[in-house]
Amino acid sequence: MRSRRGVRGRGLAISILTVGTVLVPALCAAQSPGFYTVTPCRAVDTRGAAGPFGGPALQAGTTRTLALAGACGTSASASAVAVNVTVSAPTTGGSLTIWPGDTSPTLATVISYSAGQTRANNALVKTNASGGVSILCVQASGSVHVIVDVVGYFLSAAPPPPPPGSLYAANLLPETGTVTTGSGSATVRLAPDERSGTVRFSFTALTAPVSGAHIHGPADPGTNGPILFDLDSAPPNPDGSFTWSFVPVGTATPASIVAALKAGRLYLNVHTSRYPSGEIRGHFGLVTGSTRFTPPPPPPPLPGGPPTAVDAARFLTQATFGPTLPEIARVQATGFDAWLNAQFAAPLTSHLSFLDAVKGSGENVTDDTTMESIWKQAISGGDQLRQRVALGLSEILVLSDASASLENEPYALSGYMDVLARDAFGNYRTLLEDVTLSPAMGTYLNMLGNDKENPETGQIPNENYAREILQLFSIGLQKLHPDGSLVLDERGLPIPTYNQDVVVGFAHALTGWSWGGVLADDTGFYASMDVAAPSWRVPMQPYPDHHSAGTKLLLDSVVQPGGGSPADDLRVALDNVFNHPNVGPFVARRLIQRLVTSNPSRGFVYRVARVFANNGSGARGDLKAVVRSILLDWEARSADVLTQQAYGKQREPILRFTNVLRAKGAYSPTGRWRIPGLEDQVFGLGQNPLRAPSVFNFFVPDHAPAGTLSQNGLVAPEFQITSEAQAIGSANFIGGVCDDGDFNLGNDHVFFDLSPYLAVQADPVALVGQLDQVLTSGGMSAPMKSVLVQMLNETTSLSPEDRVKAALRVIATSPEFAIQK
Repeated sequence: MRSRRGVRGRGLAISILTVGTVLVPALCAAQSPGFYTVTPCRAVDTRGAAGPFGGPALQAGTTRTLALAGACGTSASASAVAVNVTVSAPTTGGSLTIWPGDTSPTLATVISYSAGQTRANNALVKTNASGGVSILCVQASGSVHVIVDVVGYFLSAAPPPPPPGSLYAANLLPETGTVTTGSGSATVRLAPDERSGTVRFSFTALTAPVSGAHIHGPADPGTNGPILFDLDSAPPNPDGSFTWSFVPVGTATPASIVAALKAGRLYLNVHTSRYPSGEIRGHFGLVTGSTRFTPPPPPPPLPGGPPTAVDAARFLTQATFGPTLPEIARVQATGFDAWLNAQFAAPLTSHLSFLDAVKGSGENVTDDTTMESIWKQAISGGDQLRQRVALGLSEILVLSDASASLENEPYALSGYMDVLARDAFGNYRTLLEDVTLSPAMGTYLNMLGNDKENPETGQIPNENYAREILQLFSIGLQKLHPDGSLVLDERGLPIPTYNQDVVVGFAHALTGWSWGGVLADDTGFYASMDVAAPSWRVPMQPYPDHHSAGTKLLLDSVVQPGGGSPADDLRVALDNVFNHPNVGPFVARRLIQRLVTSNPSRGFVYRVARVFANNGSGARGDLKAVVRSILLDWEARSADVLTQQAYGKQREPILRFTNVLRAKGAYSPTGRWRIPGLEDQVFGLGQNPLRAPSVFNFFVPDHAPAGTLSQNGLVAPEFQITSEAQAIGSANFIGGVCDDGDFNLGNDHVFFDLSPYLAVQADPVALVGQLDQVLTSGGMSAPMKSVLVQMLNETTSLSPEDRVKAALRVIATSPEFAIQK
């Protein structure tokens, strides 16, 4: 949270205690162009583990220099920082002298204290040329602990403007058919005259030596195009970039190359000796960012009064697996906030308990039993919000039984979904730890049984989970402003959040964990899944003999000293991730995409990220507060956004399916919901929970279909799985569900209660109005309503039930139903 205002305008209660008189005018000069607040953030705590921002305590007569510029969301170019400094447990009386590390201590802030006293004071301190601040402990003997919380910073001058020209970026992910943990990024800075571009790219963790790298196109995502720029033969510039002068290549002209770049139809791929056709690849898309952050303005107020039926239906489309007429009436009667409170208080329904009940009845359980439990809770469960958020989390912190390691392991899948549901309204730090120690995730991403290095054999810790917790579960590849936009460096390029050395550091920090609930010896550490199957229910446990004893490099140059236990190193590593400034906007954007809209505004992300940073009571990472802020935000609740071209999202097939079943009042007299195999594109939905093809989910959050969306810098994640076969197959499947009055599932049956619609079917306008509420959130267009009313007027010879089913089918297979507004 930063706002550019002068110090007087903020009314900051900052006490500057100086030994000399030079610091005050120096800081006054630093006020131009302005002061920027940040969400209060603990930068230094010497009571914690040893490291650049941790222990040990300051010893008498010693000086410690801290790199505060760039920490806790401050600019790396900060000329001064506003901090709250606390001294704790001094063994004797003394004082702290705080000053820029490259000047005389006479230009300093002083905090005095007595033995055993805890004392805090605000201070405004210049930084040195490297962004550092030095602290001298002035005591006769002994030591003192120091805690530093950053609350803001000054910039003495505006950073240089980025180079002119639009920036296009690509995230390089595994090519279809490859088995790799490799990834990378690439940028093209288009020159203002559009005759050339500056290309940069980088990658890590490829399976084999690089054999080539090229830019291809024009080609839509999922298709291939000819080479337009051969990076193998292009001479690099001194800074490592490549200059691409646009010239005719085959049938492509310079103008068509530029047009393809703007339309998202150019991609860069990297080839290796193992994958000569390409190991990683990414399409370029327009990106925005800035070197300096300016907070978005607040939205206008929402209108007062109770929710209308349309308001309630739209809210329930975002917060549940589909509106129903009774639930719409409930929201209208209680209001949004009360409905949310009731959902937050609803008890958790365990998937493991469902498996136990099925097994107790004498039936074998399989992966499909887990899916049955998921469908049961999604369609008929009372804790709709919890299960909807858990589904969203399962598409952010992904595991999949498409992997051979989890195939036909229903207890692993059910246990993991229970973790997500249990933590859906908890703290994200808790969620990160529970996911990290989940044996299902440990098996999927190779942290379970991750052994320490062995120089004699050449063994090194597995880096798979270390990479994904950073890239996909918490911070992403590039630094973000609090509104989710990219932080750009002085060249106008995105700034990486970490490098391969950090991945290695996390891999070492996360060694020494394996099956829980068994004896912590080599037998337990190396146990096979068959032997350790009961341990799917409990978190992994530490095995100290298999933990790396060396130092570990973490984010932001934090170094975890060697010799720590597996639990200590895990705690420090996860704290290091959780407190990174990217986590708030990263999580905010992804949850907004899962619940509300694919392209949230900077303001929407910023407001939710602020709640992630502080729930109003000083807690960071409160997911209950985050979910509430998403669903009650102006951009989620205002009708003014409905006509904006960037607003809305494609409903993923799972949600279109559940929406139809809930709208039809689906119920199962036996309590069984046997609905297997929905990942089939031709005969199912093309999507099934916990069955994504890879850790990158069914679709990536930045997928931009080529053409108008890409040209406007917009994304549409769900369209990544929208092929011709999937579109036709899912429409046929959902249309069949609309037609069938009895959904035959083996020896069990799911029935539908159409009575609310049968009561009004004789009045086409009333019937269409009801179906509009539950299927299109009250947003059906006038032309579509007219067509439906005309159709119903012309089908009076059909039975009342068939008339209702016909209207259901037309709506449920329409584009208006497929797009959530």
